[in-house]
Amino acid sequence: MGEGRTRTCVCRMLLSYLAYAFLALSFGFTLLVARLGRAIPRRQGRHTGRILVTGTFYNTNWYVSHLMPLSRSGAQEVILVGDESQVPVDGVRFACPPWWFSRVMTRAAAKLIWMIVVGLRCKPDLYMGYHLFPGACSALIAARLLGRPACYQMTGGPVEVIGGGSGSENALTTRLAKPSALLERMATAVIRRFDLVVVRGQKARDFLAERGIPGTIAIITGSVCQPQTVAQKRSYDLVFVGRMTELKQPRQFVEIVAAVRREVPSIRAAMIGDGSLLDVVRQRAAELQVADCLDLLGKRSNVQTVLSESKVFVLTSRSEGMSIAMAEAMAAGAVPVVADVGELGDLVENGVNGYLIEPDNIAQYAARIVSLLQDPALWTRLSQAAAAAATRRCSVEAVAALWRRHLDETIKRAPGATFG
Repeated sequence: MGEGRTRTCVCRMLLSYLAYAFLALSFGFTLLVARLGRAIPRRQGRHTGRILVTGTFYNTNWYVSHLMPLSRSGAQEVILVGDESQVPVDGVRFACPPWWFSRVMTRAAAKLIWMIVVGLRCKPDLYMGYHLFPGACSALIAARLLGRPACYQMTGGPVEVIGGGSGSENALTTRLAKPSALLERMATAVIRRFDLVVVRGQKARDFLAERGIPGTIAIITGSVCQPQTVAQKRSYDLVFVGRMTELKQPRQFVEIVAAVRREVPSIRAAMIGDGSLLDVVRQRAAELQVADCLDLLGKRSNVQTVLSESKVFVLTSRSEGMSIAMAEAMAAGAVPVVADVGELGDLVENGVNGYLIEPDNIAQYAARIVSLLQDPALWTRLSQAAAAAATRRCSVEAVAALWRRHLDETIKRAPGATFG
Protein backbone atom coordinates (compact mmCIF):
# COMPACT_ATOMS: atom_id res chain seq x y z
CA MET A 1 0.00 0.00 0.00
CA GLY A 2 2.85 2.40 0.94
CA GLU A 3 4.73 1.68 -2.29
CA GLY A 4 1.58 2.35 -4.31
CA ARG A 5 1.07 5.73 -2.65
CA THR A 6 4.72 6.58 -3.21
CA ARG A 7 4.48 5.77 -6.92
CA THR A 8 1.31 7.85 -7.19
CA CYS A 9 2.99 10.82 -5.51
CA VAL A 10 6.03 10.52 -7.76
CA CYS A 11 3.83 10.37 -10.86
CA ARG A 12 1.86 13.42 -9.76
CA MET A 13 5.05 15.35 -9.07
CA LEU A 14 6.47 14.39 -12.45
CA LEU A 15 3.28 15.45 -14.22
CA SER A 16 3.38 18.75 -12.30
CA TYR A 17 6.94 19.44 -13.46
CA LEU A 18 6.04 18.56 -17.03
CA ALA A 19 2.97 20.81 -16.92
CA TYR A 20 5.06 23.65 -15.50
CA ALA A 21 7.71 23.24 -18.20
CA PHE A 22 5.16 23.04 -21.00
CA LEU A 23 3.28 26.13 -19.81
CA ALA A 24 6.50 28.10 -19.40
CA LEU A 25 7.59 27.14 -22.92
CA SER A 26 4.14 27.95 -24.33
CA PHE A 27 3.95 31.37 -22.70
CA GLY A 28 7.59 32.04 -23.65
CA PHE A 29 7.00 31.09 -27.28
CA THR A 30 3.87 33.24 -27.41
CA LEU A 31 5.80 36.23 -26.03
CA LEU A 32 8.64 35.69 -28.50
CA VAL A 33 6.30 35.58 -31.50
CA ALA A 34 4.37 38.61 -30.22
CA ARG A 35 7.60 40.58 -29.86
CA LEU A 36 9.05 39.51 -33.20
CA GLY A 37 5.67 40.19 -34.77
CA ARG A 38 6.36 43.88 -34.37
CA ALA A 39 8.77 43.59 -37.25
CA ILE A 40 6.07 42.12 -39.52
CA PRO A 41 4.14 44.93 -41.27
CA ARG A 42 0.45 45.03 -40.48
CA ARG A 43 -1.49 43.85 -43.49
CA GLN A 44 -2.68 46.65 -45.74
CA GLY A 45 -5.61 45.76 -47.90
CA ARG A 46 -9.31 45.37 -48.29
CA HIS A 47 -11.44 45.04 -45.19
CA THR A 48 -13.00 41.55 -45.23
CA GLY A 49 -15.46 41.85 -42.33
CA ARG A 50 -14.32 38.44 -41.04
CA ILE A 51 -13.39 37.50 -37.47
CA LEU A 52 -11.53 34.28 -36.70
CA VAL A 53 -12.32 32.73 -33.33
CA THR A 54 -10.91 29.75 -31.46
CA GLY A 55 -11.58 28.15 -28.10
CA THR A 56 -13.07 25.22 -26.22
CA PHE A 57 -16.85 25.29 -25.87
CA TYR A 58 -18.13 23.23 -22.94
CA ASN A 59 -21.75 23.01 -24.06
CA THR A 60 -24.15 24.20 -26.74
CA ASN A 61 -25.74 26.94 -24.62
CA TRP A 62 -22.34 28.42 -23.79
CA TYR A 63 -21.34 28.40 -27.45
CA VAL A 64 -24.58 30.03 -28.65
CA SER A 65 -24.46 32.58 -25.85
CA HIS A 66 -21.10 33.91 -27.06
CA LEU A 67 -21.21 33.39 -30.83
CA MET A 68 -24.72 34.68 -31.55
CA PRO A 69 -24.10 38.31 -30.45
CA LEU A 70 -20.67 38.24 -32.08
CA SER A 71 -22.24 37.21 -35.38
CA ARG A 72 -24.69 40.13 -35.08
CA SER A 73 -22.06 42.71 -34.23
CA GLY A 74 -21.62 43.86 -37.82
CA ALA A 75 -19.15 41.18 -38.91
CA GLN A 76 -19.75 39.74 -42.35
CA GLU A 77 -18.66 36.31 -41.12
CA VAL A 78 -17.36 34.69 -37.94
CA ILE A 79 -15.05 31.75 -38.63
CA LEU A 80 -14.77 29.28 -35.75
CA VAL A 81 -11.71 27.05 -35.50
CA GLY A 82 -12.64 24.44 -32.92
CA ASP A 83 -12.41 20.74 -32.16
CA GLU A 84 -15.70 20.04 -33.92
CA SER A 85 -18.65 21.79 -35.53
CA GLN A 86 -21.39 23.13 -33.27
CA VAL A 87 -25.08 23.83 -33.90
CA PRO A 88 -25.63 26.25 -36.80
CA VAL A 89 -25.74 29.98 -36.03
CA ASP A 90 -26.40 32.51 -38.78
CA GLY A 91 -23.17 34.21 -39.78
CA VAL A 92 -20.90 31.56 -38.22
CA ARG A 93 -18.81 29.17 -40.33
CA PHE A 94 -16.80 26.25 -38.97
CA ALA A 95 -13.24 25.51 -40.03
CA CYS A 96 -12.15 22.58 -37.87
CA PRO A 97 -8.93 20.63 -38.43
CA PRO A 98 -9.40 16.99 -39.53
CA TRP A 99 -9.58 14.52 -36.67
CA TRP A 100 -6.43 12.72 -37.82
CA PHE A 101 -4.49 16.00 -37.83
CA SER A 102 -5.55 16.68 -34.24
CA ARG A 103 -4.47 13.17 -33.27
CA VAL A 104 -1.03 13.65 -34.78
CA MET A 105 -0.39 17.25 -33.71
CA THR A 106 -2.48 17.38 -30.47
CA ARG A 107 -5.71 19.39 -30.41
CA ALA A 108 -4.12 22.71 -29.39
CA ALA A 109 -1.32 22.57 -31.96
CA ALA A 110 -3.72 21.48 -34.70
CA LYS A 111 -6.03 24.42 -34.03
CA LEU A 112 -3.11 26.87 -34.01
CA ILE A 113 -1.82 25.61 -37.36
CA TRP A 114 -5.35 25.59 -38.77
CA MET A 115 -5.87 29.19 -37.67
CA ILE A 116 -2.80 30.23 -39.63
CA VAL A 117 -3.87 28.25 -42.70
CA VAL A 118 -7.42 29.66 -42.59
CA GLY A 119 -6.05 33.11 -41.85
CA LEU A 120 -3.84 33.08 -44.94
CA ARG A 121 -6.81 32.07 -47.09
CA CYS A 122 -9.60 34.19 -45.56
CA LYS A 123 -7.64 37.21 -44.27
CA PRO A 124 -9.78 37.98 -41.19
CA ASP A 125 -9.71 41.48 -39.71
CA LEU A 126 -9.17 40.17 -36.17
CA TYR A 127 -8.18 36.97 -34.32
CA MET A 128 -9.93 36.07 -31.05
CA GLY A 129 -9.36 33.38 -28.42
CA TYR A 130 -11.48 32.18 -25.47
CA HIS A 131 -9.49 31.42 -22.27
CA LEU A 132 -5.86 32.44 -22.07
CA PHE A 133 -4.34 28.99 -22.59
CA PRO A 134 -4.37 27.69 -25.20
CA GLY A 135 -7.09 29.55 -27.15
CA ALA A 136 -6.03 33.18 -26.70
CA CYS A 137 -2.32 32.32 -26.95
CA SER A 138 -3.01 30.67 -30.31
CA ALA A 139 -5.02 33.67 -31.48
CA LEU A 140 -2.18 36.04 -30.52
CA ILE A 141 0.45 33.96 -32.31
CA ALA A 142 -1.62 33.75 -35.50
CA ALA A 143 -2.49 37.45 -35.35
CA ARG A 144 1.11 38.57 -34.98
CA LEU A 145 2.39 36.26 -37.70
CA LEU A 146 -0.27 37.54 -40.09
CA GLY A 147 -0.15 41.18 -39.06
CA ARG A 148 -3.63 41.60 -37.56
CA PRO A 149 -5.03 42.64 -34.15
CA ALA A 150 -5.80 40.05 -31.46
CA CYS A 151 -8.52 39.80 -28.79
CA TYR A 152 -8.45 37.73 -25.58
CA GLN A 153 -11.72 36.76 -23.91
CA MET A 154 -11.10 36.16 -20.20
CA THR A 155 -14.19 34.00 -19.83
CA GLY A 156 -13.10 32.33 -16.59
CA GLY A 157 -12.02 35.52 -14.83
CA PRO A 158 -8.72 36.16 -13.00
CA VAL A 159 -8.43 32.47 -12.10
CA GLU A 160 -7.02 31.98 -15.62
CA VAL A 161 -4.00 34.09 -14.60
CA ILE A 162 -3.51 33.73 -10.84
CA GLY A 163 -0.75 31.25 -10.06
CA GLY A 164 -0.36 30.53 -13.76
CA GLY A 165 -3.93 29.26 -13.96
CA SER A 166 -3.45 26.58 -11.28
CA GLY A 167 -7.02 27.05 -10.04
CA SER A 168 -8.71 26.90 -13.45
CA GLU A 169 -10.28 23.87 -15.09
CA ASN A 170 -7.77 23.58 -17.93
CA ALA A 171 -6.55 19.99 -18.19
CA LEU A 172 -2.90 21.07 -18.13
CA THR A 173 -2.90 23.83 -15.52
CA THR A 174 -4.73 21.61 -13.04
CA ARG A 175 -1.63 19.40 -13.07
CA LEU A 176 0.38 22.13 -11.34
CA ALA A 177 1.18 21.05 -7.78
CA LYS A 178 0.93 24.63 -6.52
CA PRO A 179 0.46 28.17 -7.84
CA SER A 180 3.46 29.56 -9.70
CA ALA A 181 4.46 33.23 -9.39
CA LEU A 182 6.67 32.91 -12.50
CA LEU A 183 3.89 31.49 -14.65
CA GLU A 184 1.56 34.22 -13.39
CA ARG A 185 4.06 36.89 -14.45
CA MET A 186 4.45 35.24 -17.86
CA ALA A 187 0.68 34.98 -18.30
CA THR A 188 0.32 38.67 -17.40
CA ALA A 189 3.05 39.56 -19.91
CA VAL A 190 1.14 37.66 -22.62
CA ILE A 191 -2.06 39.58 -21.84
CA ARG A 192 -0.20 42.87 -22.31
CA ARG A 193 0.31 41.98 -25.96
CA PHE A 194 -3.38 41.87 -26.91
CA ASP A 195 -5.07 44.75 -28.71
CA LEU A 196 -8.38 44.06 -26.91
CA VAL A 197 -9.08 42.17 -23.68
CA VAL A 198 -12.70 41.29 -22.94
CA VAL A 199 -13.73 40.51 -19.36
CA ARG A 200 -17.11 39.63 -17.86
CA GLY A 201 -17.30 42.20 -15.07
CA GLN A 202 -15.75 44.99 -13.02
CA LYS A 203 -13.70 42.76 -10.70
CA ALA A 204 -11.79 41.23 -13.60
CA ARG A 205 -11.29 44.68 -15.12
CA ASP A 206 -9.88 45.98 -11.82
CA PHE A 207 -7.65 42.90 -11.54
CA LEU A 208 -6.05 43.66 -14.91
CA ALA A 209 -5.84 47.40 -14.26
CA GLU A 210 -3.97 46.75 -11.00
CA ARG A 211 -1.40 44.84 -13.04
CA GLY A 212 -0.93 47.69 -15.45
CA ILE A 213 -2.47 46.01 -18.48
CA PRO A 214 -2.42 48.67 -21.23
CA GLY A 215 -4.81 49.02 -24.13
CA THR A 216 -8.54 48.44 -24.18
CA ILE A 217 -10.26 46.34 -21.50
CA ALA A 218 -13.95 45.92 -22.31
CA ILE A 219 -16.70 44.44 -20.15
CA ILE A 220 -18.89 42.25 -22.37
CA THR A 221 -20.96 39.36 -21.01
CA GLY A 222 -22.36 36.39 -22.84
CA SER A 223 -25.93 36.72 -24.06
CA VAL A 224 -29.23 35.10 -23.18
CA CYS A 225 -32.43 34.70 -25.18
CA GLN A 226 -35.73 35.53 -23.55
CA PRO A 227 -37.57 32.21 -22.99
CA GLN A 228 -40.48 31.67 -25.38
CA THR A 229 -42.66 30.25 -22.62
CA VAL A 230 -42.45 30.24 -18.84
CA ALA A 231 -44.26 27.51 -16.93
CA GLN A 232 -47.20 28.78 -14.89
CA LYS A 233 -46.50 26.11 -12.26
CA ARG A 234 -42.84 25.67 -11.38
CA SER A 235 -42.08 22.00 -10.73
CA TYR A 236 -38.68 22.51 -9.10
CA ASP A 237 -37.95 24.62 -6.05
CA LEU A 238 -34.18 24.56 -6.62
CA VAL A 239 -32.03 24.00 -9.69
CA PHE A 240 -28.28 23.63 -10.26
CA VAL A 241 -26.72 23.89 -13.73
CA GLY A 242 -23.03 23.20 -14.25
CA ARG A 243 -20.25 20.70 -14.75
CA MET A 244 -19.83 18.17 -11.97
CA THR A 245 -16.29 19.28 -11.11
CA GLU A 246 -14.47 20.51 -8.00
CA LEU A 247 -14.59 24.12 -9.23
CA LYS A 248 -18.42 24.05 -9.31
CA GLN A 249 -18.72 22.29 -5.92
CA PRO A 250 -21.88 20.30 -6.72
CA ARG A 251 -21.75 18.43 -3.40
CA GLN A 252 -22.55 21.71 -1.67
CA PHE A 253 -25.78 21.90 -3.62
CA VAL A 254 -26.80 18.50 -2.23
CA GLU A 255 -26.03 19.73 1.29
CA ILE A 256 -28.12 22.85 0.65
CA VAL A 257 -31.04 20.69 -0.50
CA ALA A 258 -30.78 18.68 2.72
CA ALA A 259 -30.68 21.84 4.86
CA VAL A 260 -33.69 23.38 3.11
CA ARG A 261 -35.67 20.16 3.33
CA ARG A 262 -35.59 20.36 7.12
CA GLU A 263 -37.73 23.51 6.83
CA VAL A 264 -39.57 22.72 3.56
CA PRO A 265 -40.22 18.94 3.55
CA SER A 266 -41.95 19.03 0.14
CA ILE A 267 -38.90 20.44 -1.66
CA ARG A 268 -38.10 19.29 -5.21
CA ALA A 269 -34.67 19.95 -6.71
CA ALA A 270 -32.85 19.22 -9.96
CA MET A 271 -29.24 19.15 -11.13
CA ILE A 272 -28.31 19.55 -14.80
CA GLY A 273 -24.82 18.58 -15.92
CA ASP A 274 -22.35 15.74 -15.89
CA GLY A 275 -18.71 15.26 -15.05
CA SER A 276 -16.22 13.42 -12.88
CA LEU A 277 -18.12 14.04 -9.61
CA LEU A 278 -21.49 12.73 -10.75
CA ASP A 279 -21.16 9.45 -8.82
CA VAL A 280 -19.90 11.34 -5.76
CA VAL A 281 -22.96 13.61 -5.93
CA ARG A 282 -25.25 10.60 -6.21
CA GLN A 283 -23.59 8.99 -3.19
CA ARG A 284 -23.82 12.19 -1.14
CA ALA A 285 -27.52 12.50 -1.95
CA ALA A 286 -28.07 8.97 -0.64
CA GLU A 287 -26.07 9.71 2.54
CA LEU A 288 -28.14 12.82 3.28
CA GLN A 289 -31.37 11.01 2.37
CA VAL A 290 -32.42 13.48 -0.32
CA ALA A 291 -32.13 11.18 -3.35
CA ASP A 292 -35.92 10.89 -3.48
CA CYS A 293 -36.39 14.67 -3.93
CA LEU A 294 -33.34 15.38 -6.11
CA ASP A 295 -33.47 14.66 -9.85
CA LEU A 296 -30.05 14.21 -11.49
CA LEU A 297 -30.96 15.12 -15.06
CA GLY A 298 -27.49 14.82 -16.61
CA LYS A 299 -26.55 16.76 -19.71
CA ARG A 300 -29.69 18.23 -21.27
CA SER A 301 -30.50 20.07 -24.48
CA ASN A 302 -33.61 21.71 -22.96
CA VAL A 303 -31.88 23.59 -20.12
CA GLN A 304 -34.01 26.70 -20.68
CA THR A 305 -37.19 24.66 -20.25
CA VAL A 306 -36.04 23.28 -16.89
CA LEU A 307 -34.97 26.77 -15.76
CA SER A 308 -38.40 28.17 -16.60
CA GLU A 309 -39.89 25.44 -14.39
CA SER A 310 -37.66 26.32 -11.41
CA LYS A 311 -38.14 28.85 -8.62
CA VAL A 312 -34.58 29.32 -7.33
CA PHE A 313 -31.25 29.00 -9.13
CA VAL A 314 -28.34 28.02 -6.89
CA LEU A 315 -24.67 28.43 -7.78
CA THR A 316 -21.97 27.17 -5.42
CA SER A 317 -18.79 27.66 -7.51
CA ARG A 318 -15.41 28.52 -5.99
CA SER A 319 -14.76 30.81 -8.96
CA GLU A 320 -16.79 32.23 -11.86
CA GLY A 321 -16.65 34.83 -14.56
CA MET A 322 -20.19 35.91 -15.41
CA SER A 323 -22.23 32.71 -15.28
CA ILE A 324 -24.28 32.24 -18.45
CA ALA A 325 -26.38 29.61 -16.67
CA MET A 326 -27.23 32.15 -13.98
CA ALA A 327 -28.15 34.82 -16.53
CA GLU A 328 -30.35 32.31 -18.39
CA ALA A 329 -32.03 31.33 -15.14
CA MET A 330 -32.73 34.96 -14.26
CA ALA A 331 -34.16 35.60 -17.74
CA ALA A 332 -36.52 32.67 -17.08
CA GLY A 333 -37.59 34.19 -13.76
CA ALA A 334 -35.67 31.89 -11.43
CA VAL A 335 -34.33 33.88 -8.47
CA PRO A 336 -30.53 33.52 -8.11
CA VAL A 337 -29.09 32.55 -4.73
CA VAL A 338 -25.41 32.37 -5.58
CA ALA A 339 -21.91 32.54 -4.14
CA ASP A 340 -20.48 36.05 -4.01
CA VAL A 341 -17.57 35.23 -6.32
CA GLY A 342 -16.23 36.54 -9.61
CA GLU A 343 -18.54 38.82 -11.55
CA LEU A 344 -21.86 37.51 -10.25
CA GLY A 345 -22.43 40.68 -8.24
CA ASP A 346 -22.43 42.69 -11.47
CA LEU A 347 -25.82 41.16 -12.31
CA VAL A 348 -27.22 40.09 -8.93
CA GLU A 349 -28.24 42.96 -6.68
CA ASN A 350 -28.51 41.60 -3.17
CA GLY A 351 -32.10 41.63 -1.93
CA VAL A 352 -33.37 43.27 -5.13
CA ASN A 353 -33.22 40.54 -7.78
CA GLY A 354 -31.55 37.72 -5.85
CA TYR A 355 -29.07 37.02 -3.07
CA LEU A 356 -25.27 36.92 -2.90
CA ILE A 357 -24.05 34.37 -0.38
CA GLU A 358 -20.77 34.11 1.51
CA PRO A 359 -18.93 31.25 -0.29
CA ASP A 360 -19.34 27.83 1.35
CA ASN A 361 -21.90 29.11 3.89
CA ILE A 362 -24.54 26.36 3.69
CA ALA A 363 -26.67 27.85 6.48
CA GLN A 364 -26.86 31.21 4.70
CA TYR A 365 -27.84 29.57 1.41
CA ALA A 366 -30.58 27.61 3.18
CA ALA A 367 -31.94 30.62 5.09
CA ARG A 368 -32.31 32.74 1.93
CA ILE A 369 -33.89 29.91 -0.03
CA VAL A 370 -36.36 29.06 2.73
CA SER A 371 -37.43 32.71 2.94
CA LEU A 372 -38.13 32.73 -0.81
CA LEU A 373 -40.05 29.44 -0.79
CA GLN A 374 -42.18 30.43 2.21
CA ASP A 375 -42.96 33.97 0.98
CA PRO A 376 -44.59 33.89 -2.49
CA ALA A 377 -44.82 37.70 -2.66
CA LEU A 378 -41.08 38.05 -2.02
CA TRP A 379 -40.28 35.41 -4.63
CA THR A 380 -42.53 37.08 -7.23
CA ARG A 381 -40.93 40.50 -6.68
CA LEU A 382 -37.38 39.19 -6.98
CA SER A 383 -38.29 36.93 -9.91
CA GLN A 384 -39.63 39.84 -11.95
CA ALA A 385 -36.60 41.98 -11.10
CA ALA A 386 -34.22 39.14 -12.05
CA ALA A 387 -35.83 38.70 -15.48
CA ALA A 388 -35.69 42.45 -16.14
CA ALA A 389 -32.01 42.71 -15.13
CA ALA A 390 -30.93 39.76 -17.28
CA THR A 391 -32.78 41.09 -20.32
CA ARG A 392 -31.39 44.59 -19.90
CA ARG A 393 -27.78 43.50 -19.47
CA CYS A 394 -27.48 40.24 -21.39
CA SER A 395 -29.93 40.30 -24.31
CA VAL A 396 -28.42 39.38 -27.67
CA GLU A 397 -29.05 42.90 -28.96
CA ALA A 398 -27.37 44.60 -25.97
CA VAL A 399 -24.29 42.35 -26.13
CA ALA A 400 -24.03 42.67 -29.93
CA ALA A 401 -24.02 46.47 -29.63
CA LEU A 402 -21.06 46.34 -27.22
CA TRP A 403 -19.17 44.03 -29.56
CA ARG A 404 -19.87 46.31 -32.51
CA ARG A 405 -18.37 49.32 -30.74
CA HIS A 406 -15.27 47.64 -29.35
CA LEU A 407 -14.46 45.65 -32.47
CA ASP A 408 -14.86 48.76 -34.58
CA GLU A 409 -12.42 50.69 -32.39
CA THR A 410 -9.88 47.84 -32.26
CA ILE A 411 -9.85 47.13 -35.99
CA LYS A 412 -9.71 50.81 -36.90
CA ARG A 413 -6.44 51.06 -34.99
CA ALA A 414 -4.96 48.55 -37.46
CA PRO A 415 -3.79 50.22 -40.70
CA GLY A 416 -5.95 49.84 -43.76
CA ALA A 417 -9.12 48.43 -42.19
CA THR A 418 -12.51 49.58 -40.99
CA PHE A 419 -15.36 47.59 -39.46
CA GLY A 420 -19.13 47.54 -39.69
